Amino acid sequence: MNDLIIFGNSIFAEIAIFYFKKFSNYKICYITCEESYNKQDKFHGIQQITLDEALKKNNRKYKIFVAVGYSKMNSVREKFYTKFKLKGFNMASFIHPSSYVYSLKIGENNFVMDNVSINPFSKIGNNNIFWSGSIIGHHCTIGNNNFFSGNSTISGNCIVKKNNFFGVNTSTKDGITISNKCFIDANQHINKDLKSEVYFNNKINPKQILKTSQIFD
Repeated sequence: MNDLIIFGNSIFAEIAIFYFKKFSNYKICYITCEESYNKQDKFHGIQQITLDEALKKNNRKYKIFVAVGYSKMNSVREKFYTKFKLKGFNMASFIHPSSYVYSLKIGENNFVMDNVSINPFSKIGNNNIFWSGSIIGHHCTIGNNNFFSGNSTISGNCIVKKNNFFGVNTSTKDGITISNKCFIDANQHINKDLKSEVYFNNKINPKQILKTSQIFD
C-alpha cells in the first residue's frame, strides 16, 4: 500500500476518497485543507490535519492528491497542486479499472473516473479531471488543470490548453484548438477554435461577448 494525503473536504473530496479506497492500492492516511475549512478532527473517518502540518510531512513517504473541483476555472486546484509540488511532493493519480487509457503520455494528479476512454496517441498533462463516460479522441493534446464533465467528448486531433471546463454532453469537432480558461456549457457543440476566456453557449452568448473572467473569477 502507498501512503496518501488527500487535500480537500468538499463533495469532490468525498468522491475521491470513495474511489481511492475501493479501487486503488493507496492507503489514505490524512485529509488536509485550508485552515478556514478545517473544523473537525476527522473526515469520513480519516484524521484531518492542517495544511501546515501536511506540508511538513515526509515528501518521500506520502503522495498527495488535490481533490478540488473546477472552482474559479480550476485555478483553486492548480494553486494547491503547485504548492505541494514546490514542497517536493509527488502527486498521485487515479484511473478507474473500467476505463481505457491508451495515451502516449499521462501526467500526475489526474482523476479518471469509470468508463472513460482516452484514445491512442493522445497526450495528457497534469491535474485534470475526467468524469464518468468522457472521451478524449485519438492524437489529442490535453494540457493542465482541465475538467471534463460526464459524457463530454473531445474529437480526434484536438488541442485543449489550460484551465478549461467542459459541461455534461459537450462535444467538439475534430482538429480544433481550445485555448485557456474557456467554459463550455452543457449540451454545446464546438465546431471551431476558441480563443482564451470564452464563455461558450450559443443561445446565451452567441457573440462570445461574456468572458469567463467576468463570470467565474
